[in-house]
Amino acid sequence: MPMECDNALRQRKSVFPKITTNTLKIAGTILLTLYFFSTAVIQNGILHVPSYTPQQLNDLLGGDAQAMLWASIASLAEIIGMIAISIYAYLLVQGVKHTSNMGKYALSVLAFALISEVPYDLAVLGRPWDWSTQNTLWGVFIALITLWLMKRAEGQGMKTYVFSVLAAVGGCLWAVLLRVQFGWGFVLIASVLFLLRGRRTVSLIAGVGVSLVYMTASMGFILISLCNGERAAGGSRLGKYAYYAYYPLILALMALWVRLNQAA
Repeated sequence: MPMECDNALRQRKSVFPKITTNTLKIAGTILLTLYFFSTAVIQNGILHVPSYTPQQLNDLLGGDAQAMLWASIASLAEIIGMIAISIYAYLLVQGVKHTSNMGKYALSVLAFALISEVPYDLAVLGRPWDWSTQNTLWGVFIALITLWLMKRAEGQGMKTYVFSVLAAVGGCLWAVLLRVQFGWGFVLIASVLFLLRGRRTVSLIAGVGVSLVYMTASMGFILISLCNGERAAGGSRLGKYAYYAYYPLILALMALWVRLNQAA
């Protein structure tokens, strides 16, 4: 009887498709693109939101049906795009779990965070440099350092949990101080997933809970729950860097489109 139950359970589980981390990367990239399409292309390039006061914008949307349609599309794209937050947090945890060189990993993320800052400011804020907010890769870098500290503290019993909590709080504070977009929430989600990674069900439930700090980020756990943690065969170093390079590249292209559209 127990063997029959195990077989039935395995058959039931097989009904749900399993996806690799590479598939999650593709999903995250699409969602991220959707989010910045809303912010850069629609809000800045089509509606020119920064040029209006709140009252002027309300008047515009109230009297222009086409503008209202674009605003609705932008809101929907932004909400859907936020699903990427939890996906990228999970992918970072997997990266830390499997990397053999944390220093090189951190330097790669830091380099692309620096490269992305000007494209981000141009696409989101319309200026080549602005200290009011920093691009999301800074949040990834801070979370990576946080997870590295947590990893180094493993194997010390209760001290591990205490130090991990302190590291997570410190990471969140740094993200707030640096005004990183989605920073403190991203650090929090990644920290919870990393700390509880040995207990998958518990980590997913806790991840859903903390990801509620962003409207739709918890929906990313639908895909995360289907991920088997495996990577597709044939991955290359070039592909890994292309994954990071896509972020500043798409921001730069969106910023260029906005500039050309404004000049036309």
